[in-house]
Amino acid sequence: MSTGDQIIYLDAPGIRRRYVLHRPTVVHQGTPLPAVIMLDGRGGTPWTAMKSTGWSALADDEGFLVAYPEATRIDPHGPLHFLTNPQMWNAGSGGSDAERSHVDDVGFLNLLLDDLIQRGADPARLYMCGFSNGASMTFRFASEIPERLAALGTVAGHFRQNQAGHPTRPIPLAHYFGMQDPISPFHGGLVKLPWGPTELRPPARDSAVSWANRNGWSHPPTHEAGEGYYRERWGEPGHPAEVVFTAIEDLGHVWPGGHRLLPEALVGRPSDRLSATRELWAFFSRHSL
Repeated sequence: MSTGDQIIYLDAPGIRRRYVLHRPTVVHQGTPLPAVIMLDGRGGTPWTAMKSTGWSALADDEGFLVAYPEATRIDPHGPLHFLTNPQMWNAGSGGSDAERSHVDDVGFLNLLLDDLIQRGADPARLYMCGFSNGASMTFRFASEIPERLAALGTVAGHFRQNQAGHPTRPIPLAHYFGMQDPISPFHGGLVKLPWGPTELRPPARDSAVSWANRNGWSHPPTHEAGEGYYRERWGEPGHPAEVVFTAIEDLGHVWPGGHRLLPEALVGRPSDRLSATRELWAFFSRHSL
């Protein structure tokens, strides 16, 4: 941890939880700061999220807060292990990596947002993003408590339809996926997961389309091709309901432009074709409540 990091404990219902707060190196006292809440995937921790994404370094450059919440282990009394006892978010039913019905992660994250505001975050500029299981949790939180977030970003995770809730307002979304993802195949299909079960995963694009429909878009997206990636877009940049889907040709189950922490044989290749962290910050900066 750097000198700008602080471990903060919160008394959530029935359990004590924690997150790591990173403050930028230079701040103007008394000025509320934007805040990014970063949720890592299955087996991840606040510290793996820091290392794999680079959010803290960008926060120092741009002057915003970053919160890294910690999920809970399947067996809270056993040691952390990626395959047998991972930390996971209760992103809702619909996937073997997500079912944690006894854990109120929506309540914990809502409490975390309250705490961030008390510590200087701007309530109009709260942004949540997540990777894999953390991305699915981001979708769930935004579906259930949409009034709190100005925008969200998701990487290599799915919007689960049975957690769609009742939309009260559109929320801008930037959704990223690797086309060489071995854990969540880009075009969907059956996959043998490293932790045991075989599961039918939906196509990556489905989450963006579903969220675009949730945000009120009825027309097809526009398309943009880049070197080694392509995008689909609903709404112009800055539109309060904009949705952007980015597919990266050479990326596996890894944060775009980030560090691969698990073996390539398990998660596929990293790619520095673009930085999801920098792109998401530019996307977030266009939106406020």
